[in-house]
Amino acid sequence: MAYYKTTMERIAQLNNTDMPKVTPQSDSLKVGWGRANFTPNKPVHLAGYGDRYGNSVGLQDSLMARAFVFENSERKVAMVTIDLLIVPPAVLEALQKRLPKLGYSMKNVYLSATHSHNSVGHWGTKIVGRLLAGSYQQAIVDRIAGAMIEAMQQAERTKEYARLGFQKIDAKDLVYNRLVREKGTLDPWLRVLKIQQQSGKTATLLTFAAHSTCFASEQKPISGDYPNRTIQLIEQNPKIDFAAFFAGAMGSHAPVDVPGGNDYKQLENISQKISKLVINHVDSIATQAEQQLFMRSVKIELRAPHVKISEGLRLRPWLFYALYGDYPSSITALRIGDLVFVGTPCDFSGELVARFDAISKKKNIETIITSFNGGYVGYITDDKWYDVNEPETRHMNWFGPYNGAYFTEMIQGILETM
Repeated sequence: MAYYKTTMERIAQLNNTDMPKVTPQSDSLKVGWGRANFTPNKPVHLAGYGDRYGNSVGLQDSLMARAFVFENSERKVAMVTIDLLIVPPAVLEALQKRLPKLGYSMKNVYLSATHSHNSVGHWGTKIVGRLLAGSYQQAIVDRIAGAMIEAMQQAERTKEYARLGFQKIDAKDLVYNRLVREKGTLDPWLRVLKIQQQSGKTATLLTFAAHSTCFASEQKPISGDYPNRTIQLIEQNPKIDFAAFFAGAMGSHAPVDVPGGNDYKQLENISQKISKLVINHVDSIATQAEQQLFMRSVKIELRAPHVKISEGLRLRPWLFYALYGDYPSSITALRIGDLVFVGTPCDFSGELVARFDAISKKKNIETIITSFNGGYVGYITDDKWYDVNEPETRHMNWFGPYNGAYFTEMIQGILETM
């Protein structure tokens, strides 16, 4: 099909782009970090559940944009995550207008979100976006983009030479496959990047695959859900000065419930356990100076939308675009030392992550998949579950079938060039 051929030709062209060489004379990386608050000062519509109506009630925790800046003698890259459901197209557009003043563009900014279903809305421009996230408000969009810029500015100011280390920690007891339960597989790993500056200050960047859905739709406090609480607990420890959460392969995965507990108990349970895993392991994560740093982005094409209303009823493509919008999407890849972060424009299923193990081993890299990189194309799940009557596969697999195989092949092709 034309969409497939076009995208694969773009990925093939990456092979003509030389991977930056590291020489003994190359500078090691400088790294800085920063945060900025964008918590609304009044009740707002929350984004995350289609059956939620009315404004927020109360404040559980503040909403933040968090950023890292990595720099060597030849280039710099920012990694930014926000306490939102996704990185909405409207926020991305507002951010893009501000980046040149900092010396950045989308070619060197890697994005993700914490995927909280209790964070602020008001960023959807089309009919479905407004139903999900409330009326569009430019002031809120500008505030979010401004916080992302402020976090990057702080990160620029705090750069120091730094050493990096990485560890995967088994957290299978904290996550389950919500799509098909025991029939499916898990991405059980808590992935932790440790950054230790020359001055001794330490930061952690972590990813995990459990959905940020500790609060049910009936609970409406403004909150960053368990990722935010986990970060709070980590930063309370004197070993760690800063932490940030990037959504992992969250499609198909959910946090394990607390038997007999309520939403707040589940939130505290998973947050306490993840933070303890990080804190207990951080000292054992060996660090070293790194030099390699570069980022690539490939615009992807998709087949015509094929949204299922029921087993035999689909939306026409023109109607989908009228309701949802038509936004460009890409896959982003960032190499830092021997780590390769791959950003996807979707809820990428954790069931697909193991498919990259072979190529990661071959390339001697560690691949870390994240979701919500600034585009959004729905859920990308294993193709064998395409006909399962669940929201992920029935209503949110917008461009299926065969997208599991398609995204796997795209990412494998990009990894070959990293």
